[in-house]
Amino acid sequence: MGTAWNLIVRNRNYRLLLSASLISLSGDWIFSIGMMFSVYALTGSALASGAIVFTALLPHFLLGSVAGVFADRWDRRTTMVVANASLAVSLLPMLFVQGTGQLWIVYLTVAAQNSITQLFTSAEAAFVPTIVPSDQLVVANALNGQNNQVSRLVGSALGGLLALAGGIITVTLVNIASYAVATALIAWIPAGTGARQDGGTEPGTSGGMRRTWREWVDGVRLCGRDADLSALLTYRVMSRFGEGVLSALFAPFVIGVIGASGAEFGAVNGIQAVGGLVGGVAIAAFAARMKPAELLGYGAMVFGVFALLFALYPLALPGMWPAFALLAIVGLPLAALNAGFFTLLQLRAPEDYRGRVFGAISAAAAAATLLGTVVASTLATTVGVLPLVAVQGVIHIVAGPLVLARLRRAAAAAAPVATTAGRP
Repeated sequence: MGTAWNLIVRNRNYRLLLSASLISLSGDWIFSIGMMFSVYALTGSALASGAIVFTALLPHFLLGSVAGVFADRWDRRTTMVVANASLAVSLLPMLFVQGTGQLWIVYLTVAAQNSITQLFTSAEAAFVPTIVPSDQLVVANALNGQNNQVSRLVGSALGGLLALAGGIITVTLVNIASYAVATALIAWIPAGTGARQDGGTEPGTSGGMRRTWREWVDGVRLCGRDADLSALLTYRVMSRFGEGVLSALFAPFVIGVIGASGAEFGAVNGIQAVGGLVGGVAIAAFAARMKPAELLGYGAMVFGVFALLFALYPLALPGMWPAFALLAIVGLPLAALNAGFFTLLQLRAPEDYRGRVFGAISAAAAAATLLGTVVASTLATTVGVLPLVAVQGVIHIVAGPLVLARLRRAAAAAAPVATTAGRP
């Protein structure tokens, strides 16, 4: 764990960004859980709560790729500051929600929040490699994964309680405060940090929609043309399709197939986050000994095996204890593959294309998630819940060796390029 500790202690800019991310993500989880709880309490409709999830996913698909264009064009530190401040302001209409007559405000706010978030996440993904040395990127991405798990645990625990105590207004105020603190922390990073050496896009380039379209097309083409990036894109689409299938059927599987109670269902979600937390600690501790491509490839394979066991164990074993054990263990390979994926993405993409590449892959992944959700919901009654849940494991078992082989083949065939220095 010494490498991770040294990165946090010695790298002030990364420490500020990591702290801002932890605070804002915790606020997001508190708001999301509290809002879904409050909407269901107001309406009594599972459809109304489910519509929030769909509204949140749609901007990822529609705007993720375009947001990457502007993340490459603008100063990334400033973009993150403005985006965080805008996220706080966009929550203000939620303070006027009093009943079902104002639910339209909820859906518009969720759409606005997730639209702005696309700009922030693309800028953040492109910014991290400019403040963290390439040989420490695996550690940085493992720590980012830790942020996600810690915020999930804290936010999931507090969101329902705060919503029960004070409703939508309380969870909204908490999230506004989290964005305000995160904005201040990122603004504390010195201006000009991580600025591109060439000053950004050439000033003589024509502006408007034509310029945006050309830059977007360039980023998408790079994802298809570059062997490494196309391998990462293929993996992300495959894995997110499986995730969409599982997301749609997780509750029917855990409650209907395994037979979990309401309390056990909540505990299953919690133990998954705990497993990811332990896995992230392990990856951060031993990251220096691992290559990102192997973290992704072998991590995906091991994750697939445990995901498949999770889907099939009810055929042989009764009870909930195998589910808790498998979800706790699966956190280690999940943390490994995520750290490997984001490190490879940051290293392989040219510096002035990072935002566009991240945005394009995120948009494709969101489309795959939506497709997986639709397919699972449509086929559940005819195919059955258990066979469809097994799809996620099978996909990762296949995708792991596939992406590892493609990355190794590309590394052996391609000549080194200056913009992708630090290849594993």
